[in-house]
Amino acid sequence: GTTSQLYRRSTYFPLVFGFMNIFNINYKAASAMAGIPIVGSVVSYFYIIARQVKAMASSGLLPHFLNHTFTFQGEEVPIAAYVTVCIAAYGANHFAFWVNIFTTSTRAATIAGCFVYLSMFYCYVIFERRFGYMERTFRNPLGLVSAGVGSVIFSAILVIMLVFHPEFKAITLLYFIYMAVMLAYYYIYAESAQYFSVSEQKVFFKAYIINCKTCLVSL
Repeated sequence: GTTSQLYRRSTYFPLVFGFMNIFNINYKAASAMAGIPIVGSVVSYFYIIARQVKAMASSGLLPHFLNHTFTFQGEEVPIAAYVTVCIAAYGANHFAFWVNIFTTSTRAATIAGCFVYLSMFYCYVIFERRFGYMERTFRNPLGLVSAGVGSVIFSAILVIMLVFHPEFKAITLLYFIYMAVMLAYYYIYAESAQYFSVSEQKVFFKAYIINCKTCLVSL
């Protein structure tokens, strides 16, 4: 029969037990097979994060050494940011032995996701009003209405998580401490050090010209 330990493993590592059922193999063989897509997905995910870190470094929001790249087959690889992300993830992984990483990470990810989406909606409103003429590959057909509806939804989720689920007070407090540290870092260092990167200058230069023409016509 299914033991509690086996059920817990199947819940935490569904890919392994999926391979066991599909290919009719034992647990060790399925674990070895699952390692290939897991490593591939982790490497790809870290690469995406590294590109984001490199972009922030290009604007002065993060230390300049993270902007270092090397060219491979015509593609710039953010090697400094990638190594830094891997080291940070490896260090953070050690906390998994101290806490229930599955419930804790879900709680933290939900709270962080709400703040991220609320920030994105706010930024969308600002950009839509100030840089509505900017060229983009996709335009939101619902406009500012979608930002308002999304803000209400994620605000409700955030209130529910913070008020009606107080059983995760420790991770909630830890998350807000982390955000306070990041805000202090921004206002102490990054706010005065940030600047438009080369790619941002190309995109925003045209928008600024159009805005200036609009202001002149209004006058």
